[in-house]
Amino acid sequence: MSVIQNMIQTYNLVYLVQKDYPLEIIVTTDLYHERLKLANTKCDQAIIKASKQELDDSLKLLVLPDEQDDHYYLLLHEDLFDETQQYGQAIAYEYTRLIDFADIKEKYGVANLRAAQFPDSACFLFLAEVRAWFRGFYLYYNLTSVENKAVLFSYLCGTVPEYESLLSFDLTAHMQALAEFYGQALAIGSYVNFDVSLPDYLKRHHVHELLKAVQDNINTISIFENYDVIHKAYEDFIQIKSKETAPHVHSHTCNHTHHDH
Repeated sequence: MSVIQNMIQTYNLVYLVQKDYPLEIIVTTDLYHERLKLANTKCDQAIIKASKQELDDSLKLLVLPDEQDDHYYLLLHEDLFDETQQYGQAIAYEYTRLIDFADIKEKYGVANLRAAQFPDSACFLFLAEVRAWFRGFYLYYNLTSVENKAVLFSYLCGTVPEYESLLSFDLTAHMQALAEFYGQALAIGSYVNFDVSLPDYLKRHHVHELLKAVQDNINTISIFENYDVIHKAYEDFIQIKSKETAPHVHSHTCNHTHHDH
């Protein structure tokens, strides 16, 4: 059995996956050309060509189904298969995304996931990203038997300072970064068996309820299990932040209105 098949089988056992997905995994040294081969429309081709630099710098890519091809393709760069066993984290991350996108495809009957807009995409994409980072890192730590202190050190001295500039100010503009950070924090907490403390720059935001809702449901099998709770917390957080950033208006008895700048 190949390391890839072994990884998928391990994932299915750990996360109780019972469905079979139409997935093809391609190991390559050139993600850009492999992705270009999978383009079925001129529009898709144009998007890929415009993303050449990004694809050249990438080590992994999940290609979603469209109207002409209902398969999922996972492109993995050969460099992932070195002694660090990075492929484990990459496969678990993308396979989680595949499962969650398959759920949304089924729920809303979306034929073209490459270009589709679906209801509530902002909250779904945030939660899917947290789940992917969480499962990817949690499985990777377990498969490579990393020492607890090494994992905690990487969190405190690597992850926390790395995200400070993005997550210190306007969180709503960096929800992807928040999802990445929190997925890793939850994976580390689960691996070492206690909650890691969040940095002060996150505690300043009114994000506690959203993160708590995500943490309480991080081990659900389906992304849509208890989804309403997370969705409400997400919407509340976005609303609070939008009120904070809205210009404040106040009136005086002199019958005209002043705006704070």
